[in-house]
Amino acid sequence: MNKSETLIKHRLHPVSILYFVMIAIKESLSFIWLVPLLVLFIHKLGSHIPGFIIMIAFSSLLIIAFFIIGVLRWRAFSYQIHEKAIYIESGLFVTKKRWVQPDRIQSVDSTVRVYDHLFSTRTLTIELAGGDESSIILSCISKEEEQRIRTVLKAEANSRPINHSGESVFQLYKNDLILHSLLSPKFGIVLTLLSLGLLKYQDITKDTDRDTLFTCLSGWFGSNWIMITVVMLVVLSFALSLMLTFVTDYHFTLSKNAKGELEIEQGLFEKKKRTIAPNRIQAILIIEPPIHRLLGFVLIKAVVIRNSPNEQSQKTITILPFVKKEKAHSMLEPFTGYRRNRNLRMLTKEARLHYMVLPFTAGCLLSIPIWMFLPYPFHYLTAILPLGLLWMGWMGYRRTRWNQSSRFLTLQYGTFARRTVIIKHGRIQWAALGQTVMQERKNLASIKIAVASGKENVKFSLNHIPIESATAIYQHAIKTTKT
Repeated sequence: MNKSETLIKHRLHPVSILYFVMIAIKESLSFIWLVPLLVLFIHKLGSHIPGFIIMIAFSSLLIIAFFIIGVLRWRAFSYQIHEKAIYIESGLFVTKKRWVQPDRIQSVDSTVRVYDHLFSTRTLTIELAGGDESSIILSCISKEEEQRIRTVLKAEANSRPINHSGESVFQLYKNDLILHSLLSPKFGIVLTLLSLGLLKYQDITKDTDRDTLFTCLSGWFGSNWIMITVVMLVVLSFALSLMLTFVTDYHFTLSKNAKGELEIEQGLFEKKKRTIAPNRIQAILIIEPPIHRLLGFVLIKAVVIRNSPNEQSQKTITILPFVKKEKAHSMLEPFTGYRRNRNLRMLTKEARLHYMVLPFTAGCLLSIPIWMFLPYPFHYLTAILPLGLLWMGWMGYRRTRWNQSSRFLTLQYGTFARRTVIIKHGRIQWAALGQTVMQERKNLASIKIAVASGKENVKFSLNHIPIESATAIYQHAIKTTKT
């Protein structure tokens, strides 16, 4: 690359004006309460003008103003590609000058949005270490420009995957996507929404004389129309869930480049490419929902330090959305450097009081007023409450386990879905040890551990474990935190 070419001021694609318009709108949302006051004030000044005309005129002025701001911000944004850095100027009223150098970069992520397909462009997000404004977004640049920037910033130093234990790439194939969509919570959510919509439609149309959807269904399918409608509802929910899963997780690929960074690519219409440096991973979370566990599948997420303001609310990143449990455990250490400790310790019998007896007793006490309120024979349903709490306590008691090695702390917990957390001792931000009066009598204690992720820490707890184990975990955590 010629040196004279690198020092040319580059501008983003003109379509990125829409990006700057959206940023201006987002920044002005805090002042949205002024809009009705201004409309009311204008209406009082010209009371002979209809209100809807004022609203249309005011909305048009706002759109024009936001578009002008977007154009000005686009004109003010430029960058220069140097040999080992990117120089960026931005700002409408105050010019901000920033140098992006490889030693400050935590990740370089790219996204191909729906409108990017029309212009063969993509959005590049550069996350830097530290600072309030630690994320730089280059909206709507070409594929060649993205590759040139990545090369300058050494974000892809020989992006050829490294071979780890014979397997360096994981891909979610179409057959896995179909099963993944069927077991996904999206299926249950879509089915629930469609069912509630039909029930609401029935409630609205039950007193009308005209033919309704249910009348047509009974005419088409005869006496079995209810069963056929339920089957159609399930099939439609599965189709919508499959479509949503394909849109988000299509061509999901996990690989590891020569720098040891994880690279995640996914998406059908909006294609995303994300890089995760190993030092950003603070903990690994293995989730086994009930049906997934029955079929031998798991979901793996990573708690990652976030600097981008757009991702501060996200506490985890999915690194394996749907994979066989045995395969996940074999891939975990080569890809992430984390290893699940074996021979997890179980709770002692003294913990049953806190997990089972106390919730069951509370359920019985709550059932008394509910029994008196509900009419016969529905008050017999109150037995579900204490029995349900007893079962949940039993599941929590059986699934709470832990193990501590010299490098990793493994925690396991959960009632419906079993969750396994793997934390490196050097990643622990803080630890808190607590003991109530009842726990003291049983020589039990609870410990809470936090790891970094964005503005807030992600916290994990172990409740009602032996005091010796809780003290050992706490002392080891404090020791590694200080070092």
